[in-house]
Amino acid sequence: MKKQGMKLMMIVLVLMLAIAATGCGGGKTTPTELNSFTLGSSTAFDTMNPLSSYMQVTYEFFMLVYDSLVKYDENYNAVPDLAKEWSVSDDGLTWTFKLQEGVKWHDGQPFTSKDVKFTYDLMLNTGLGYMYSSYLTGITDIQCPDDLTVVIVTEEPKANMLMNTTPILPEHIFSAIPETELETWPNESPVGTGPYKFDSTGPNFVKIVKNADYFGEQPTIDEFIFVDYENADSLAQALMLGEIDGATNLNTAQMQQMSEDKNVSVISGEERGFMQIGINCWTDAASGGDPMLLDKNIRQAIELAINKQKIVDMAYNGQGTVGTTMINPGDFYHYEPTADELRDYDVETAKALLEESGYTDTNGDGFRENAEGAPLEFDLITIADNLEEVKSGQMIASDLADAGIKINNVTMDSGALYDSIVAGNYDMFIWGWGADVDPTVIMGLLTTDQIGGNNEPFFSNARYDELFIAQQAEMDVEARKQMVQEMQQIVYEEAPYIILIYSNNIQAIRSDRWTGFKQIPDTGTYFFNLTSYNYIKMTPVK
Repeated sequence: MKKQGMKLMMIVLVLMLAIAATGCGGGKTTPTELNSFTLGSSTAFDTMNPLSSYMQVTYEFFMLVYDSLVKYDENYNAVPDLAKEWSVSDDGLTWTFKLQEGVKWHDGQPFTSKDVKFTYDLMLNTGLGYMYSSYLTGITDIQCPDDLTVVIVTEEPKANMLMNTTPILPEHIFSAIPETELETWPNESPVGTGPYKFDSTGPNFVKIVKNADYFGEQPTIDEFIFVDYENADSLAQALMLGEIDGATNLNTAQMQQMSEDKNVSVISGEERGFMQIGINCWTDAASGGDPMLLDKNIRQAIELAINKQKIVDMAYNGQGTVGTTMINPGDFYHYEPTADELRDYDVETAKALLEESGYTDTNGDGFRENAEGAPLEFDLITIADNLEEVKSGQMIASDLADAGIKINNVTMDSGALYDSIVAGNYDMFIWGWGADVDPTVIMGLLTTDQIGGNNEPFFSNARYDELFIAQQAEMDVEARKQMVQEMQQIVYEEAPYIILIYSNNIQAIRSDRWTGFKQIPDTGTYFFNLTSYNYIKMTPVK
């Protein structure tokens, strides 16, 4: 999922909601009176349609409104959700899920096995809902022997079957929308089976309320409101003024100020995912990228010439660690580059690679040219309102100048950047991805079949594609680990992505109002987890 604004992604009485949402006027009614929780974010909902959303804040929303067959507990173990139990055949090809009884959609319609089949078939047949549908590859048949049983048949054993948290969608609603319109359909009044029901929305808020008919554990929070703010500064101010209860997707610049507020608890923890430079590797004539970037030596030289630790320290105020490969060091699947492979900050080695490719400073201006005199000059795009990324871009330009590479920093809003990426009209950009517990989604970003979709660099490698398919069917944990690590090794060598940092996810909560908020050990904060623990368990301070 997108971490930014390509990038899941809110209190009071209805009469006060508009006031709280804009952060103007009035005070926040205490949660002990209304038992409402307001979560602020500096990114807005992109859509309420799970088939087309890529924002983290909307994934938070989906987690509360929809259910999946299975979910994770706080230790990332698969536990029942819509499926109360399951079994797999001895050959690993047939999975049988027994569903909860008496589950209803928020509109009162009964939930059945046909909804599961509809959801999976829709994603498999259309390619929509990529962030979920990548978990469905290899499924050859879905059967519904009765309303409370789903039988899923796979071509090969499926290692990540129980890591699949695809939200199950109501057939009676989504089937009424023509498939050609589903990607852009806004789903303005979402209907799920989850612990919260959609209530209302406005220009900058979405409100959900507790589902009294929920089949599972009832939340302690009666109503939950997502509010988006123009920027992280206004978000932090709203939290400290007591206009909201929690804040997510904060920048590091607000940490010290909020940490000094005795009523605010700030949590900064490494999250699954990374910030990267995406480099245009599209070989097609339609590419708008500089063809010089097709030279692997140049891409590697760019990484060698960047002082990543300085970016962590100065752009991110120390809230992160230097990046290397697509999966974080704390993750079981992480690949650690060998000493021979490692491209630590080394300007002299970067210069040597550029010399090897025939780039020298022929005119004495400090920047290199090729044999025809074309300058080694690229545009680096960052999102205008993301101060950390903008500062990183400026630092990268300074670093690369030392190696003789000229960088033009270009800023634009996230929508314009997204359009440029899809069209292949860019040289390089800074972006971020959030990762899932299973490696399938994050590693699936760079498969050849995702060119034109999530494969932003237009990267293609036959061995990578082969390994991606094979790892999903590998039931031996260690053997699968080796496959996933080889995939990371390929990406590191080819450098379509330069992984800059593993950034921390910074969240804050009004600890004077709420208790029970937890941080997951070693994997970041709970606000962007795949479990709704905090939203189900948090209670007002008495």
